[in-house]
Amino acid sequence: FMAMHDVVVIGGRYGLGSKEFTPNMAVSVYQNLFQETPKPRFTVGITDDVTHLSLPVGEWLDVLPQGTRECMFYGLGSDGTVGANKSAVKLIAENTDLFTQAYFEYDAKKSGG
Repeated sequence: FMAMHDVVVIGGRYGLGSKEFTPNMAVSVYQNLFQETPKPRFTVGITDDVTHLSLPVGEWLDVLPQGTRECMFYGLGSDGTVGANKSAVKLIAENTDLFTQAYFEYDAKKSGG
């Protein structure tokens, strides 16, 4: 353990402001690692105009296999769309040969207000 004096440790922040961490952001983190002198601290996915620690992010990368189908549904709190979408995802998963993945995001705002 003590003999590992040449280990470089870096760290960064991602997903700030509820932003997704995308494949092109992951590439920028690895590109930073491969630099001769990588940034020891960084942010990725936002323009950090305060501490100037942002890594440059390249163009969008499409990493989905050919033929992949995607659907995105939006709903408002208390209108039944979250429950309906959960049911739809479950029906698709149980009654087709398709794979499903669902992610539901909730906020702290009171519904109906």
